Amino acid sequence: MRSSQELLRRRDIYEPEEHRKAWSDAAKVVKTYSDEMIIRWNAEIDTYLVYAGLFSAILTAFNVQSYLLLQPTPVDPSLLALQQISAQLSSFSTNSLFINSTYPALQRVDSPPPPVPTAAIWLNTLWFSSLILSLSSASIGIMVKQWINEYSSGISSSTSHKAAQLRQYRLNGLIEWHVRHIVMLIPILLQLALALFLAGILVLLWTLDSTVAIVASLLVA
Repeated sequence: MRSSQELLRRRDIYEPEEHRKAWSDAAKVVKTYSDEMIIRWNAEIDTYLVYAGLFSAILTAFNVQSYLLLQPTPVDPSLLALQQISAQLSSFSTNSLFINSTYPALQRVDSPPPPVPTAAIWLNTLWFSSLILSLSSASIGIMVKQWINEYSSGISSSTSHKAAQLRQYRLNGLIEWHVRHIVMLIPILLQLALALFLAGILVLLWTLDSTVAIVASLLVA
């Protein structure tokens, strides 16, 4: 009871000018904190978006070529015809009356396509997963920048009581929606995308040349 009375007594001691100064100081602290946070997030997201755009463009060029490995190789009809002619010429039998070929005439046989190599399946799985993560990080970055623009809009640069309340209200909204954690998620997605891309490169190199694959594996590790 005594402590509450002392607080009331101390509150009555403060002059209106001191109250305004206290509010102004608190508003400056909130403004400085929020402005530095918004500037830092904007700079980080701009860097992430540039990286995600360049990485996605490079990765798309690889995927354009790699997805062709998933398609069965069509059989060339000219090659089939040449093989048929060669087989018929090799099977000719001759006698004094006629020349005969024991090889049957050309018949179209729909043979099943060859199976897709396992390395091609892994390669496309890794690279397309990497592209999805890279594009997702860019999409999240754009969404966060929209939130930041909404946060900054309509707030004056003054340190008035009303401006401080509005700034603190919106800052509480950013905290409630875990925007800080969402911003921290963007580089994690980009790092995962890079790891999947490098893993796909190793899969490709191991199917081509073991020496190059060993050197690349050591550099990636």
